[in-house]
Amino acid sequence: MKGRDLLTEPPVKWELHGSALLLNPRLPDTRRDAVLQAEFPDLEDHVWLATSGTGGRTKQVALSRQALESSAQAVNAHLGATPRDIWLNPLPLFHVGGLGIRVRAALTGSRCEELGGWSPEAYVEAAKSCRATLSSLVPTQVHDLVRGGWRAPETLRAVVVGGDALSEALCAEAAVMGWPLLPSYGLTEAASQVATAAPGEEVTNWWPLLRHLEARVGEGGILQLRGPSLLTGWMIFGEDGRVHFEDPKCDGWYKTTDHVELRDGKLRVIGRCDDLIKIRGELVDIASLERELQARVPSGLVRLDSAPDARNGALLSVVAENNSALREARRAVDCFPPFARPEVFRVGDVGLGPLGKKIRPKP
Repeated sequence: MKGRDLLTEPPVKWELHGSALLLNPRLPDTRRDAVLQAEFPDLEDHVWLATSGTGGRTKQVALSRQALESSAQAVNAHLGATPRDIWLNPLPLFHVGGLGIRVRAALTGSRCEELGGWSPEAYVEAAKSCRATLSSLVPTQVHDLVRGGWRAPETLRAVVVGGDALSEALCAEAAVMGWPLLPSYGLTEAASQVATAAPGEEVTNWWPLLRHLEARVGEGGILQLRGPSLLTGWMIFGEDGRVHFEDPKCDGWYKTTDHVELRDGKLRVIGRCDDLIKIRGELVDIASLERELQARVPSGLVRLDSAPDARNGALLSVVAENNSALREARRAVDCFPPFARPEVFRVGDVGLGPLGKKIRPKP
């Protein structure tokens, strides 16, 4: 089956016949052409979505109707969603976070309002206008709302935050402004959420696992998952131009790239394998340091990069989106261990993906 780009057709509805491909409209033409020209397996009742990871090969993930509905049912149960709820969706449908909202609303018969393009002012006004009760955001959007001084509309009772890690400092600031945030951990390969903070409870770093998935910690502390919401497989587009389909599961278990801890049915994310490097023999989590730095830089977004170094193993550098953020970042380096303080600071494009995730270049 050749790829079919639903973004050039009317908005997707939750009605699958055969399989459907949802592409990011900002995908470079060469990559879009490669995906559309590839021979996909004929999988009945499947949607193909790109992974939202920060690196690695281009992958299109095949998620079945069963996978998406299983995830949606688990999220609805966790949130206590009913037909009376009104979802406000500020996320694109070509990512599992946005598509997942559409499926959740369809399963409960809830109303679902699509925001379209992102603007913190438009989001707050839309939430007030439609009297939204449920929504999802990514950390970059939370950052925009907090820095803009936007208080939460009173009708919102839960806002799931996913797509990337939410810093404790930003979560606390948002809570003071009335935002009922529920940090979560999820991935495209699991059709959205895996673990999410519980509504009405104090937010900590330990989040309850949703009921539809089994979880275990494998070698090296890497999370493994099994359950009905997992991917059927993925199409891998190699840098050499080769394309192939692969099912990465082994005996039904999918091995993630995340270091976690499990305890009493709850999960704590430690970090991604890709974000762990050694500096002077010490293991450093770049993503964690980046969140610490961002919490101290109110004027704009910053990204932390690493480059190989013959003496230290790696050197860190800071990219800030404007001069004010750059000055604040220079003053905030005391949040880094002395051996891991950045040596290069520059203004540049922080490289946000469609969901606001920072795309870190490969070292």
